[in-house]
Amino acid sequence: MEKYKAKILVIDDDPDFIDAVTPILESALYDVVAASNPGEGKEKIFSEKPDLILLDIMMDSLFDGFSLCNAIKTSKEYKEFKDTPIIFVSAVKEMTGSRFQFNAQEQGMVGPDDYMDKPVKPGDLTARIEKLLKR
Repeated sequence: MEKYKAKILVIDDDPDFIDAVTPILESALYDVVAASNPGEGKEKIFSEKPDLILLDIMMDSLFDGFSLCNAIKTSKEYKEFKDTPIIFVSAVKEMTGSRFQFNAQEQGMVGPDDYMDKPVKPGDLTARIEKLLKR
């Protein structure tokens, strides 16, 4: 019997990031599904039922990642996915030199389970995914 492969949904509007992260995840024996915008990401959450979501913070707008994360964690629409771990990935630090300061509680939003700056380090990424999938 083949070991169950966890499915990771990568939602990011940067095709280079998806191209870079897919082989890392596949070599760690995950199934990878990608979406290039929040709308497509939303569809894939329902159709693919991922075990974990890697979510870019800034896509069409600054808050796309935050609003999708909050919706998954809190809205009735996503109730079957509310416990799905979400890792934010963001190039904000790369672009601005500082991490995007966002206090989810202050904004009345529920934040992600983890946060990584781009470019991600393969070993760090897979270790964090493993940790979240085990809980």
